[in-house]
Amino acid sequence: MKKFRRILTLFFYGFVIFIALATIIPFLIPVSKAQPQKQIKHFDNSEYITINNILLHYRIWKNQDPINAHKWILLLHGMGGSSFSWENNASVFCDSGYNVVALDIPPFGYSDKNPNFNHSVDNRASLIWNFANKINSSDKWILIGHSMGGGIVQCMAILKPQKVNKAVLVAPALFSELKPGREFSQYLTAYGPVERIMCLLGEYIFLKPQKIKRMLESSYAQEVSDEVVSRYFEALNNDGFTRAFIRSFSKANTKIPMNGLDFKSEAIAFVGTNDTWVPYESIKPITDKLTTLQIVQVENAGHCIMETHAEYFNKVVLNFIK
Repeated sequence: MKKFRRILTLFFYGFVIFIALATIIPFLIPVSKAQPQKQIKHFDNSEYITINNILLHYRIWKNQDPINAHKWILLLHGMGGSSFSWENNASVFCDSGYNVVALDIPPFGYSDKNPNFNHSVDNRASLIWNFANKINSSDKWILIGHSMGGGIVQCMAILKPQKVNKAVLVAPALFSELKPGREFSQYLTAYGPVERIMCLLGEYIFLKPQKIKRMLESSYAQEVSDEVVSRYFEALNNDGFTRAFIRSFSKANTKIPMNGLDFKSEAIAFVGTNDTWVPYESIKPITDKLTTLQIVQVENAGHCIMETHAEYFNKVVLNFIK
């Protein structure tokens, strides 16, 4: 009994010290706050648009042949990525007869860092449909999504199947169902002192080029060039990103209940045999039940197949969408 009381006492005082540090430290070490997003042309084809009071950065490759005016591809990156993630693919698709749009999904890349935006899958999907309709409202879209973006594509295709031509999923983070509400871990992360400590850890420890390099090499399953690391770091190292990123988990609140198996669009999914981020085995219980989905396994590929195996990826995608 005495041992239990000693443990309980230590836990209590440890918790009090943690709360005290979490309250005091942020005043000593500031965390950057979201600033009004500057509309800088980070790429030659950078564009900005405001949808639902959220500023979105995107890149567009327009095919000049009028015969291809009604062929549209939308590229959605994964967590930590940006429109740069499609650098080895977008121009190839454009040269093959498609108009291509690559979006920076908030709070990533150069899009809005609004910490109050609801980053649930369904809300992101609704925002992106509103964006897509502003770009092209008359034609169907070919949706291509990587990892987190794959789950958003799944949701978009369920919400508006009539607007989808075909879908391409790359190491997709698929969902079996979406339920309204938030989990206990989200409320804990949203607790002020906990959030502040996580912001400090993210900003002063994890958001460093060497850390980004390690994560990229893990997801690529191979070495990464300094140029790629620089591009990824530049897109992440923006005021307000860490708080917006943490809240993209803690404040995400599904509004539209959804069954992931209602995905009926004709689709293919690329999976890498060396992917440790979203292993094929983790999504196989879902993909096995999607009758319109074809699996393409890529030997020795990691998580970012469209970047590391671009030539093969582009060839298979173009054959599929044609």
